[in-house]
Parts: sequence; structure tokens; C-alpha cells
Amino acid sequence: VLDCSDNFATRHALNRACARHRKPLVSGAAIRFDGQLMVFDLRFADAPCYACLFPEEGEVEEVQCSTMGVLAPLTGAVGAMQAIEAVKLLADAGATPLGQLTLIDAKASGMRSVRVSKDPGCRVCGER
Repeated sequence: VLDCSDNFATRHALNRACARHRKPLVSGAAIRFDGQLMVFDLRFADAPCYACLFPEEGEVEEVQCSTMGVLAPLTGAVGAMQAIEAVKLLADAGATPLGQLTLIDAKASGMRSVRVSKDPGCRVCGER
């Protein structure tokens, strides 16, 4: 499932559906000069889900692109990276390491990755 939505309610709904049906979720987002990409694949027991990174009950400020703006080419770059991840999943051609969040800084023309761990207390995918 490719998540190209622009709000947390939709992202969380997609995450819950993917978790329930054990389908990979390729999430991408962009605002201003910043983008992010992550593959959530709960077919693997130790993989985090979107709610491990952004808990549904958490205090997250909803920022709208219409207010804050977004660098148009960045949305294309994030979308292209999501397409690459989707093709890799469909072709079983290797995947981005589990729990790797890619952060894109278009202003500095750089990317970096950070590790996201599964939250054992996650309401969506954690141990209950």
C-alpha cells in the first residue's frame, strides 16, 4: 500500500488496515524543504508500524502544505522513492532495512537515515 496522503487521520487508518491484513505500507511525506520515507512491513515480527513512530494518541501538530508550503519537486522525489520501494517489494528484490526512516533535506541536498524500533506497547502492532 502506498501512502501519499497529507493528514495523520488517513495515515493512521491506512496503518491499521495494513497491520490487520499484514500488508506492507510505503509511507512518504513532504512539507517545505523536508521529506521522509519509510517502509512498514509487519510480515516481520520485529518491524515497527507507523503508530510506533507517530502514536495515534500522541500530540502531533497537523501542519498543512497549503499553509506551510512544499517544494514541488520534493513531492516528485518522495513519490519516486516510494515507487522504487513498491517495485522492490513486488519483485521481492530486497527491501530497505526494517525500521529505517529516510529523512530528506532538500535545502541542503542531503539525506540521512535513522532507526525506528518497534514499540512493544504500540496499540496497533505491539504486544497486548
